[in-house]
Amino acid sequence: MRLPVLLSVLTGMVYISDLSAMDTLIEARAAVQSEIQSGFTRAHSRLILSAEQAGRVLSVTGDVGDTIKEGEPFACLDDTYLTLELRANQAERDALKVDKAYFRKEVVRYSKLLKKNSSSESQLDTAQRNLDKTRTQIKALVIAAEILEERKQRLCISPPTGWWVTKRHVEPGQWVNAGEPVVEVGDYSRLVAPFALSVAEYEALQAQRELGLKVNLPEFQAQLPASLIRISPAFDEQSRKIHFELELSSGLPAYRGGIRVDLPLQIPMRSGAVLVPERAVQQRYEQYWMKRPDGSEIAVVYLGRSNGSDAGWVRVVSPDIKPGDRFQVMGE
Repeated sequence: MRLPVLLSVLTGMVYISDLSAMDTLIEARAAVQSEIQSGFTRAHSRLILSAEQAGRVLSVTGDVGDTIKEGEPFACLDDTYLTLELRANQAERDALKVDKAYFRKEVVRYSKLLKKNSSSESQLDTAQRNLDKTRTQIKALVIAAEILEERKQRLCISPPTGWWVTKRHVEPGQWVNAGEPVVEVGDYSRLVAPFALSVAEYEALQAQRELGLKVNLPEFQAQLPASLIRISPAFDEQSRKIHFELELSSGLPAYRGGIRVDLPLQIPMRSGAVLVPERAVQQRYEQYWMKRPDGSEIAVVYLGRSNGSDAGWVRVVSPDIKPGDRFQVMGE
């Protein structure tokens, strides 16, 4: 009568033992190594502004290192001849306005005479044609004046407000040709740092991007957030790397180019090593072993302990082990 009870107890013990074994399974993680990629800041955007037409430089209001102020052009060319052309245009319009008034009266007069049969219809048509032609000429001169005004405004080179002058190409009194550079400016309100990474490094960057990218400025002992922009799809045959830029826009200690930016990356070890708890590895003689859930053992190469947040874990490598594999804790 006691045999079934004993079997039941033993079965329960085996079941509890299996649950305990499942609780002691661990999962191997990819072992990573720390790498630091370095770049240097530069302007977020850069412009080279050129003269749209030839002329002599009348004035220059800025120099290298100055900030472009709102409503203040950097340089202007002499506008004397355009001003004279505008005055001549206005004089022609004034003369045509006199003709317009005269032809309007002619139309009215011939219309009255035609009703009294004191004039021919051709005379009225001629007067109407002259009036319409004068109106058209005035419209053409108005358009010509607008073109002259636009050309006059474009004699002044006005970079975007708030940008910094990085290079000045002209001096007052200098003659410049159309298309010749006048000034170079940059947007230093936001900085970018260029980098070039291998495919594995770029994948590690994308993984860190989900948690928020951080960069270090060793010259200022500061850490800042960064965002990934301008990823080049082109293939660099020399470096065989992916080129991109990181944008720094907040917390900057200085707004200029040439600041060193360090980008720390956690790269999976090229050896294929994995991280496991130290108690999952057993040493017998001069060989290290790990045990799978089915009880089979795998020989591994012991690479050493991990530090930092992974204290208590060790790095091992084996061609039969990959991240995600599960193992028993030895001695449990």
